[in-house]
Amino acid sequence: LFRSHTATLFPLPSAMPRKIVVVGGSISAKHAAETLLKKGKDVEVTIIQANRFVEWPLAMPVCMVKPDLHDKALGVDPTKYQVADHRVTYKYGVAESIDVAAKQVKLAGSGEAVPYDALVVATGFKMAAVYPRLGVDVVERKEEVRQMGDAIKKATTVLIAGGGPVGLEIAGDIRNEYPNKAVKLICRGGVLPQWPEKQRQKVENQLQKMNIEVIKASADCPKEYSLEPGSVTVGDASVAYDVYFPAFSQGPNTDFLQSTGVLDEKGCIDVNEFLQSKACKEIFAVGVSNFKESFVGMAKLEPQWTDASANVLALLDGKPMKAHKEGMPGMKLPPLVIIGHGPSGYGYLDFGNVPGPIKCCCCCGLGGFPCCPPPCCWPCCGPCACGYCCGAPEGSGPAALAGKLAFKSASFHFKGIGDVPPQQQM
Repeated sequence: LFRSHTATLFPLPSAMPRKIVVVGGSISAKHAAETLLKKGKDVEVTIIQANRFVEWPLAMPVCMVKPDLHDKALGVDPTKYQVADHRVTYKYGVAESIDVAAKQVKLAGSGEAVPYDALVVATGFKMAAVYPRLGVDVVERKEEVRQMGDAIKKATTVLIAGGGPVGLEIAGDIRNEYPNKAVKLICRGGVLPQWPEKQRQKVENQLQKMNIEVIKASADCPKEYSLEPGSVTVGDASVAYDVYFPAFSQGPNTDFLQSTGVLDEKGCIDVNEFLQSKACKEIFAVGVSNFKESFVGMAKLEPQWTDASANVLALLDGKPMKAHKEGMPGMKLPPLVIIGHGPSGYGYLDFGNVPGPIKCCCCCGLGGFPCCPPPCCWPCCGPCACGYCCGAPEGSGPAALAGKLAFKSASFHFKGIGDVPPQQQM
């Protein structure tokens, strides 16, 4: 009885909350933090974000060509885009290094050391121009995008390096806006080298119709964009340009882990089946590991942040972890390829590369009324969003749908993107 009254009057202090640090400002970092807070008990989460704003990457090929639309792809109010939970602390700064022995992340500039019991790395990949440089403020980024748009407008010849989906989107957006400019796409191994030959040929034929020249190269192209005239050497020839954009991945943003021994030769975190670093058990990766998956995209990332977060909590609780399983394993490639957003562009939906139930729900891949989408979807996406009536899922319809989703899809993940900044409100 005495012990019972004592416990009521003088409760024992609860266990110290476990400190989890998430490095990154992308959707993977945000959703990983939300999952940790939802499922974890006695946890505190610190998010280290390099930029004091969020920018929606799917819209950036459009914004590079039409910088007046850039505000629609930006979230500048932290009270809206941050994770809304009292257990979250945001640290705005660039992660410079980590001390794996002391379990601390050091921030560049301030030198602040952020302690952790577990670390989740969700920093995304580098791609010049398409993604903002780490540490820049929103004013600098807006000026950078404006300069890119002005340079494209003044240019006679624009050269894009990279034959993947991002390169195709940028080339198509420039062609749609400027029909008379010379738009050239330079790439190793041709366009969409990982895609089946039939689909590659379809896209190459469309590029030819849109007067976008494809140049095959065997050597690497420059990794930094240029808004000044220059040239790129291809074999014995030289390809001149007025503006140059590299539209290929340059590896993950993991430079701050260089001296830790957790990276492989490509800069990816070397992980086991739990998405846990093999060299340092407290470190987990989302989207930046060498776990073998078909591609990096939303269908693959969501299961990663879910499983990595669950395994972080299992590690801290001393419980068994569960092996990660690839999301939508039947999806081997991104199902939507776009050459320019909007009704003047071209899109191709590969329904053969989506799970069976989705394909069945979409009339086995036939587009347009009375197939897909059904009339109830027309107010949002239009009657031919998946192609023309009873035809293949390609053409201007999918491109128009992609033009809408390039901006609207941001609201599924961040609040406040596209809100007018206070100084612009009347």
